[in-house]
Amino acid sequence: MTSLPSPTTPDLDAPHKLRAAPFLIPYLVYVLHTLEELPGFAAWSSRHFGPETTGMFATYHIPLMLLVLLCSWQAIRADRHGGWVVMAIAFQWQFGVNALFHLATWITLGDYSPGAVTGAVVSIPATVYFFGWIRRQARATTAELALAITIGTVIAGLAIGFLFL
Repeated sequence: MTSLPSPTTPDLDAPHKLRAAPFLIPYLVYVLHTLEELPGFAAWSSRHFGPETTGMFATYHIPLMLLVLLCSWQAIRADRHGGWVVMAIAFQWQFGVNALFHLATWITLGDYSPGAVTGAVVSIPATVYFFGWIRRQARATTAELALAITIGTVIAGLAIGFLFL
């Protein structure tokens, strides 16, 4: 039976878990990106895709943020390999693809896409860093990375498709 550390006993595994802190990057990127999108994305989306309100935007982003936080937190606890790690990687990949969507629509439509600045300045550099860290630290196998990229691409496609509803 494993005993839990007492409140006065230091967690000897804490420094090890701190090394896994980059798994929080997907959550932090999502929060920053959503803060940029919140004031104007619904109106922009309504002009170019389907109707959306700021209330609808917040209604589906809040539970999604909590889901990304859960995946990030559980990936820290798992440290390497497994479903939580795959999902944290998938979400970060999705944020990179989402950034490309924002930049492409801004260029194509000629109308600033709310989220493009954090996409270019935060999401893309964070995705490059995150994937480099994943590989350097061997946090995922090649098969797990391929699965994460597939899942992240599907999530990005669904998010883009949702704009047309």
